[in-house]
Amino acid sequence: MAAMAFVAIARPYEPYGWVAVPNVEKDSHVQYLGKFAVTRYNEQTKAYLEFIKVTEAEVLDRGTEHYTYKLVIQVHDGYAVKSFKSEVFQDLSAPGQPPVLNLAFVIVNGQSEA
Repeated sequence: MAAMAFVAIARPYEPYGWVAVPNVEKDSHVQYLGKFAVTRYNEQTKAYLEFIKVTEAEVLDRGTEHYTYKLVIQVHDGYAVKSFKSEVFQDLSAPGQPPVLNLAFVIVNGQSEA
């Protein structure tokens, strides 16, 4: 009988970069993040945008428990429907803590907002 040996080779984790989120309109977590982004934006700018839905999302897998989401969100601004772009950072190692909104990346219909 021949002896067999198995050798495991460890490789460093390589994150894949930005990945599109499939079925974004049915993804409850992404919809939650979009609603959070609009709520936080309203609080910080004294605006009154009404969340409709997230229409596009990408996630950056950093290989840790930290994720960054790029979101395109539809909102009502008065009677107009507008697009709202945002980046949301989420730390999954801190359960129960809210995500962090990076306001540097908020754009409403191509116009940079504070």
